[in-house]
Amino acid sequence: MRVATKPPDRYQKAAMRLLLLFLAMACARGSVGQSLRAGTSALESNKASILLAATLPSQLRLSISDAYLDINVSDPAQKSPVVAWPITSSWVLNSSSTHVELVAFFDSPTAALADSAGDAIPASRVLGGLTESGLMPFTETSRAGTANASRILFRQPISRMNVSDSRTDTLRIQINLINDLGAPPGEYRGTLHLRLIAF
Repeated sequence: MRVATKPPDRYQKAAMRLLLLFLAMACARGSVGQSLRAGTSALESNKASILLAATLPSQLRLSISDAYLDINVSDPAQKSPVVAWPITSSWVLNSSSTHVELVAFFDSPTAALADSAGDAIPASRVLGGLTESGLMPFTETSRAGTANASRILFRQPISRMNVSDSRTDTLRIQINLINDLGAPPGEYRGTLHLRLIAF
């Protein structure tokens, strides 16, 4: 026995199409939303911190390291003429340095200068400095050089403003009175060493 079915009318067909269209849109919306969420999500690691510290190698430079003295003494009862040299000191230092010091010294406190006959002038009778009024004997003991034959020419504080800097000075040397030593007139020669120190 066949049961006859009534075909859906056009209204039912339209309703079925709308239902199918609605279901298709809902599925598409869900898949699009999931793909968007998947595309915008990010995978992050824990934070890692790196501490950077840069240290500059210290550098000290002098335009001359040795001054070769040749001073004429015409009258041992008078001071000799002043001889002079320009000196440029430059440095690049790190934050641990607090001072820069320029030291001048002779090899021996008893024979800083001598003539061709072997007559010696001690370091205490040689005057040195960066200004005419600042000439003093080489009788100090410094961080570099010979004890009792040195002279600190300058000591400059170092701060953040001048960790890299330079300065130009004029070194002046003069022989004091030597007549009481029995030293005759003549040409007296010697070597004065210069060292730039940071501490």
